[in-house]
This record gives sequence, C-alpha cells and structure tokens, in this order.
Amino acid sequence: MSESQPFELQIPVPWGYIAGCWYGNQHARPLLALHGWQDNVGSFARLAPLIAPHRPILAIDLPGHGRSSHFPAGLYYHFNDFVRIVHRIVRYYKWHKISFIGHSMGAALSFYYAALFPNKVDMIIAIDALTTPYFLPNIQITLTSVMMEKTLNAEDRWLKEPAPLYTYEGLEDLLYRGSEQSVELAHCKFLLERSVKRSECNSDLYYFSRDARVKLLDMVFTQPELVLAMAERLHNIHYLVIKAEFSEYIKEENLKEVIRVLRANNRTFEFHLLKGEKHHVHLNNPERVASYIVPFLRMNDVHGIEPIAKL
Repeated sequence: MSESQPFELQIPVPWGYIAGCWYGNQHARPLLALHGWQDNVGSFARLAPLIAPHRPILAIDLPGHGRSSHFPAGLYYHFNDFVRIVHRIVRYYKWHKISFIGHSMGAALSFYYAALFPNKVDMIIAIDALTTPYFLPNIQITLTSVMMEKTLNAEDRWLKEPAPLYTYEGLEDLLYRGSEQSVELAHCKFLLERSVKRSECNSDLYYFSRDARVKLLDMVFTQPELVLAMAERLHNIHYLVIKAEFSEYIKEENLKEVIRVLRANNRTFEFHLLKGEKHHVHLNNPERVASYIVPFLRMNDVHGIEPIAKL
C-alpha cells in the first residue's frame, strides 16, 4: 500500500471492531484523529493528506459512527464509552505515548483523556472545541430526564419502522442543514461516504447506516471547577487550539481561566482564531488549518518517530 493512499483497517473490540483509516507512514506512531458527534473518518478526508507527509494519522470511526460496529441492542452511547475506546486503542498498539488531533467532540475527548492520563499524552491539536459543554444543574436535570424518555421512545420506533430512505441529493441537503450549514454542500460527500448505504429495494435511494442511537448520546456536562481541575493536570503537552470565528464551541469568555492554565503549564501552547470560518473549518478549508498545524508539528513533533507495535 502506497503511503500516499489511506489504508483501511479494523481494530477488534469485544462487540465487533473499530474502523479506521491510516494516512502516511505505517511504521511510525500516528496522530490519533477523533471526529465530532455524528461525524466520521470522512471529517479528516481533506485535511489528513496535508498532514500525513509530516506525521502519519490514524483516523477512527467512533462506535456507532461511520463503519465501526454498533453497540449491542439495548445499550446506549455515553461520552465515557468513547474515552474507553481511546484507551483500548492505546493498549492495542502498545503506545507509550499518544498524540491527538480532534475536532469538536473529538477535541473534548482528547482533553478529557489527557486529564485522566496526563503522562500518556504528548500532543493535542484541538479544532474548534476544547472541553465538554456545561449547563446549569437545573438544565442538566431536565435534559437528562427528557433524553431518557426520548431514548426509550426512539428504541420502540426503530424496532418497528424501517430506516427512512432519501435520494443522495436529499441526504446532502439534510446534512448541510443539520450541520447549520457548517458542512458546505460540496463537502457533504466525505461524511456521507461512510455513513449511508444504498437501499436494496430501490437503488436510487439511500439510508443512514450509522447507529441512530448516537443522536441520543449521553454527554458529560463538566462543571467549570472540574474543567479547571482537569486543565491543571495537563503539563508539558504540545497543545494547539484552532477556533473558527463563526462557531460557539469555544467561548473564550467562559474558558479564560482554563486557557490561562493551559498556556502557563504547556510552554508550546498556541491559540489561533480563524476569521470567517465555521465549525467544520478543517473539512471546508483544510489548507488554512494545515497552515497552522504543519509548522506546529515541525517545531514540536519529537515523538513521532516511535515505532508502532502492530498494524
């Protein structure tokens, strides 16, 4: 397999496998690429080839997303399940250290994992997110109760009703509008490639093949005191944060103290605002994002030569 072409792989887990796509040198430890909620490996399809000549990338579909196995029936997805997936991958490859590139929820996963295992993480490249969200306690209680009802109601419906069918153009429009126009229409195909299948009854129609349960993900609502305590555990990590201007996923006024701590304890910390960009900036304008990542890697990437245990 040429290093210029991505290599599809499967990492075994007890309920099936985690699907992934490896870009670049297959004999060096990669950046582990973690996508956002309801996205998949296709999120990095345009950015990864620009980064791979400088550091290989292993982009994975989180459980229930993309081409990865779904959880068994009756179970639901929780943010912490994805943290455990990262730890499984570290053990599978026998990495002594792990380097992340994450978008949205994937960036929050990177932060969360680093806080739990600070001595294992040497680099985080966070694209348009930093931590998990926070809501006031009364809102958290309401959200939890509402989501619990919705999950059971949805389960009954999914068991009885076939998956809705769409034209491909309808899927593109659905993704475009569902992302609040964050994913440009021309780039929806990169996400749809791994999350839809053609109907066996009508070859002109498609359905979403990702697990519908991921829409009802149980998120960790991390209170400000906990986020700050987690940030204080991160030391000597090469940390790059890229924020899209037209996005609310990083609210600097709410994270001012967290950013101060990260900057103080991680000497190579960088924060960049990309003006005029939306949440999926890495998919819409990968060259612009790479223009910050590549120099950052050149200055700070001293661990990427570590060989891998298996592929």
